[in-house]
Amino acid sequence: MRAREAAASGLRKGYSIVMKFFKTIVSLSCITLLALLYVHQQVELVKLSYAIEIRDKKLKDMLDHNESLGYNVGNLESPSHLEQALIARNIDVAFPRRGNVVKVVRLNKAVNSRETYLNAVGSEKRLNLLGLFEFISPAKEAQAKEK
Repeated sequence: MRAREAAASGLRKGYSIVMKFFKTIVSLSCITLLALLYVHQQVELVKLSYAIEIRDKKLKDMLDHNESLGYNVGNLESPSHLEQALIARNIDVAFPRRGNVVKVVRLNKAVNSRETYLNAVGSEKRLNLLGLFEFISPAKEAQAKEK
């Protein structure tokens, strides 16, 4: 009986050693996996911070460029710049006389009658004589465009 108990005791010791070794390997594997996940997370965090920094720099550059373009457009449209450009090209510009200026009135899309059209234009002049050319008058053209 003692031999059996000794053999069983030896088996338990061997089994216990294998189980301890297996538990140690599993524990080390879990710790290693968790450490790798943590390192991966930190690396991704650094990559993301670099990407954000690059985008911020690009945004700042674009805003500066937009500001300089706005300044350039404003400068090019300024009357003094236009005057200097005309002088540089030897182009003489004179102020127009009162009769040379034509005021253009933008019409609403709801122009439906001749009176409305003529009132919008501000003129009651007729282009035809005694209604002979009624079909080419401005009111008829406006009505035709409406349809």
